[in-house]
Amino acid sequence: MFLQQLLNGLTMGSIYALLAIGVTMIFKAMGMLNVAHGDTIMVATFIALTLYNIGAPLWIAIAGTIVLTAILGLCLEKYIYRKLEFGSFVNLLIATLGVSFTLRNSSIVLWGAEPQLFPPIFSTVPIDINGLLILPQSIGIIVISILAVVLLQVFFYKTKMGKSMRAAATDAEAASMLGINVSQTRFLTFGISAGFAAVAGVLLAPMFYATVDMGVMVGLKAFAAAILGSFGSVRGAMAGGIILGVVEALSSGYISSAYRDVIAFCVLFFILYFKPTGLFVKGVEQKL
Repeated sequence: MFLQQLLNGLTMGSIYALLAIGVTMIFKAMGMLNVAHGDTIMVATFIALTLYNIGAPLWIAIAGTIVLTAILGLCLEKYIYRKLEFGSFVNLLIATLGVSFTLRNSSIVLWGAEPQLFPPIFSTVPIDINGLLILPQSIGIIVISILAVVLLQVFFYKTKMGKSMRAAATDAEAASMLGINVSQTRFLTFGISAGFAAVAGVLLAPMFYATVDMGVMVGLKAFAAAILGSFGSVRGAMAGGIILGVVEALSSGYISSAYRDVIAFCVLFFILYFKPTGLFVKGVEQKL
């Protein structure tokens, strides 16, 4: 039972990690909390479902969704958040709340409020290994999440643009004096963050249903995971998501699934009480 719940925790934790990475990137690059990040995965899910329903093969629909959702993130940064000049934390927070409500209500108009079934991406037939039931879906989610994080790290540390984004996130004024286009790095940060949200959305939807409020609780868990990772680094966010997912799964298996959200947030409060900087304080020094 322990191994079964651990696998379940790693599966959900991987999804939390993908979202927490996006939250961390935006916070460190622009000093803002993107409350609308959870709704982005909802929009991405319905975009994928729409492309699939009009005849696109599933994997083509998913690839198109990632591109379209990244474009949505780019548009939000250019036409809404950039207009506020990233000068006021409160104004930006209110703006993200407005975007969240707009995305949710627009989705109700476009796709309706009823839950919709999302097609399975991986096989639904479990693999039985000495009583341990392993879903190909779980393995696929974990592998895709790890691959996405590895590619992101390669981009940040091995490409000129990635290094520029890290520099701008660390000190925007100094980066600008060195000739780095800070506006461009912020623009790309939003696109990458939205793309990660799209990946998380299409991985999450087959496990449940596509609904207009599917991103609310998952978005909160993403912030919790980012806080556990100290809002410091991509690797910290990844670790925070995994920890949160495992805590949820173990509490569901050994206590009650009805209290898994409560227990997960109680653990978060407990950790922050004794370690307010989060579990990975070194992440504060390295912004991306």
